[in-house]
Amino acid sequence: MMKRGLLIALAAVVLAGGGWAFVSTWTEIAAVGEGVRHALWTLPLLIAVHLVQLLLSSIAWHALFRTAEPGIALCFRLRLIREGIDSLFPVAQIGGEVVAARMMTRQGFAASAAGASVIVDVSLEILAQAVFLLAGVGVLAFLGGGDRSTQWFGSLILAAIVAGGVLLAQRFGLLRLLEGLVDRIGGRFPDLAHLSLAGLHAAAGVFYRRGGALLRATLLHTLSWALGTLETWIVFQALGVPASLPQALVVESLGMAARTAGFAIPGALAVQEGGFALAALAVGLPESAGLALSLVKRAREVLVGVAGVGLAWLGGGFR
Repeated sequence: MMKRGLLIALAAVVLAGGGWAFVSTWTEIAAVGEGVRHALWTLPLLIAVHLVQLLLSSIAWHALFRTAEPGIALCFRLRLIREGIDSLFPVAQIGGEVVAARMMTRQGFAASAAGASVIVDVSLEILAQAVFLLAGVGVLAFLGGGDRSTQWFGSLILAAIVAGGVLLAQRFGLLRLLEGLVDRIGGRFPDLAHLSLAGLHAAAGVFYRRGGALLRATLLHTLSWALGTLETWIVFQALGVPASLPQALVVESLGMAARTAGFAIPGALAVQEGGFALAALAVGLPESAGLALSLVKRAREVLVGVAGVGLAWLGGGFR
């Protein structure tokens, strides 16, 4: 009897603890959902800010070319398509780049030049994000988060290694390796012979020899990343979170770095949410505020992404 009573008491404690944890978790989730609902009115503002970011990135892509073609309007349209496909489709955040390069060839560009321009543009964007992340970690240290900035220092080192690795790999023959790989696939599967990447390495080399253009493009990409701070600050104000612009910059830089690190996961699902939650904690803001911020960004992402996918569909990008 005593053992049975002890077991019943133990079961009651476990159930009570589990019930309390469930209620607490559900209450927190409900609070996050309520915050997101109240912040959705900011979506027009967020879309406007993000379109300016895309415009800056489009000008950066355009800066790689010496001629007036492709125009900024075409770069902007293809940039919107890239983002839409990467955000909404179950691909590892690179499908949009492939579609954009393919659509450039339909505009009369050589496949090697189109593909190389996209690769160089993405590489410079990663480099610019590493610079923005450096700024974020620096501001975090300035805000008095010495220990917290040290914890994020590893991510900064990783970002620098990734950015440098991407550039060095291209410099030492990665693209030539891709050319040979695709040619071998075409030789084994005749139906895929038209997918040749011949000239990709040489075309990328042409872009990388334009030092001034590379610098302008990197600066524009860095400015684009930094503008995301305004989006984060707007959402925090709508959530009733008294975040300063420096705090918003830290959260934006760390959160977006986490999203990029999860590039192999479609849409970086859960990775982005965890990144923004931890970034909010790093500057002394509620973890729930970071999660709500990420969800509001998701809503903006879906709206902009639908527009991009629609443009791809109308432009024959899926054919």
